[in-house]
Amino acid sequence: MMIVFVLLTTCAAGLTLIIEGIDGRRALAHGPVGTLTPTDRKCGDESCAWVGTFASADGTVTEEDVELKDAEKVRFSAPMPATIDDVRLDDEDTRPTAYTADYNWRGSVFKGSFVILFGLGISGGLVMMLKRHRPAAVSS
Repeated sequence: MMIVFVLLTTCAAGLTLIIEGIDGRRALAHGPVGTLTPTDRKCGDESCAWVGTFASADGTVTEEDVELKDAEKVRFSAPMPATIDDVRLDDEDTRPTAYTADYNWRGSVFKGSFVILFGLGISGGLVMMLKRHRPAAVSS
């Protein structure tokens, strides 16, 4: 049971990272360009992300509650900028996300792949350990 839990947990985490990277790549290649006006910040354990309103440069797209994915980490005490220019919106995502031009989508794909391979390795090691310590079958 532990093997299945480890495998499912690491695969889910890895796929989440890979999907984030692919979404970022798609947005940087094809998403509408515009400006994010931060209204709030969403903080995790180590850093924060700006959340705000996206407005496309041509004025055709406006989205609220857009989270910004950026190459730079936002500190808890960082002052909120008035606007962040040259961001691209992932308008195909269920929760709107914008990406700066310096967002490293390859890093997310690499990290996700590593997490999946790590989970496979741990699960394989647990299977080998269980096979080695399995009691011998009773012969008649």
